[in-house]
Amino acid sequence: MKKERNEVRLENKLLVNISQKDFESMGLTANISKNGLSVATTEVLPVNSEVSMLIGIADDTFALKGEVIWSKKSSDSSSSNANIITGIRITEAPDRYFKYVEELLSES
Repeated sequence: MKKERNEVRLENKLLVNISQKDFESMGLTANISKNGLSVATTEVLPVNSEVSMLIGIADDTFALKGEVIWSKKSSDSSSSNANIITGIRITEAPDRYFKYVEELLSES
């Protein structure tokens, strides 16, 4: 049975640096929410693994930690070389990141 999201997601392209052990890559978010995000990456990341992320938003950079929930090849890779989409649950983030996402969601 597939779990339905009860959280609003905002389609937003933000630059993100993802790192995990020997892997580091730049990517773009496909969507974000208060508790997670989907990111276009260049490699399938192991499910249940931890990642560190740096997200640039306006004049600020946010350091986040997360857990890979799913990772799969995208059906539409025409827009960039990154053809893997990875879903990440945020496990650690500064309060100002959550405030920023709340502001974006209230404007949409």
